[in-house]
Amino acid sequence: MARRQLFATFTGLLISIASMADSARAETDPPHLEEAEFALPGGQTMRFVWIEAGSFLMGSAEDEELVISFEFPRHEVTIEHGFYLGQFEITQAQWTAVMGTEPWTQDSRTYVSDDPSHPATYVSWLDVQDFVSALNDAEGGPYCRLPTEAEWEYAGRAGTTTRWSWGDDPDLIGDYAWNRDNTFFRGEPWAHPVGQKLPNPWKLYDMHGNAWEWVQDWSGVYAAGPQVDPQGPEDGQFRIVRGGIFMGDARGLRSAFRYGGSQDFPDGGVGARLVRQAPSSPATSVRASTWGSVKGRW
Repeated sequence: MARRQLFATFTGLLISIASMADSARAETDPPHLEEAEFALPGGQTMRFVWIEAGSFLMGSAEDEELVISFEFPRHEVTIEHGFYLGQFEITQAQWTAVMGTEPWTQDSRTYVSDDPSHPATYVSWLDVQDFVSALNDAEGGPYCRLPTEAEWEYAGRAGTTTRWSWGDDPDLIGDYAWNRDNTFFRGEPWAHPVGQKLPNPWKLYDMHGNAWEWVQDWSGVYAAGPQVDPQGPEDGQFRIVRGGIFMGDARGLRSAFRYGGSQDFPDGGVGARLVRQAPSSPATSVRASTWGSVKGRW
């Protein structure tokens, strides 16, 4: 009898501990939907996809085909907290609604088409920080930001280890990406409507091609060895862009391909997509000093 009572007490203790652990996780992990749509100032909305925390291999192995040395060394990265990532690149309609400007129409700019469904291009990294600040100021919190380069590649690969998120067959590029064959060589040398090609396995569109996408990081050589939420160098000359461009070939649209540009230079092939951090998120993988509207307030 005593033994059964002891067992019952021990079992009750385990249940209590498990319940406490579940409560702690509930307080730590923000509630989320698989996909969510948020209102923007100016009447537009922006759709996001929830990206679970996890680990992946970032960069390229030296014996892979089509690689460049800027993608070395391949290394394990852990993303400690889940986040929302824009399902699409920021569109011209969204940009104009928030900022009241149309930078792609200024100064007779080329390699761009004025269309509300196209990615907002000719926006510099600094311009995107102003966009982020406008969103955060409107909501009263640091909810939106650019992804880190590691977050971008983690989401872009979407659990795959192949050269592209659809596999290793370059002949499928036209199904998944706006690239030079279906834009530039057809007399349409500009980014095209978002969301028209097939998504990657995590329901993200245009992660290959269409417009380059600014990320938060400065350009630099990868550090070797496993890393947790890497943020790149403390400073540098260029900011990283990811995803490739509408005039790019298959090599330049691989998941590991990376490039860079001056943070104050707007280009017709460069846009962005945003991370939205849940308001109750316990942490972020980005330094406080790199947030848009939060910079200077902490």
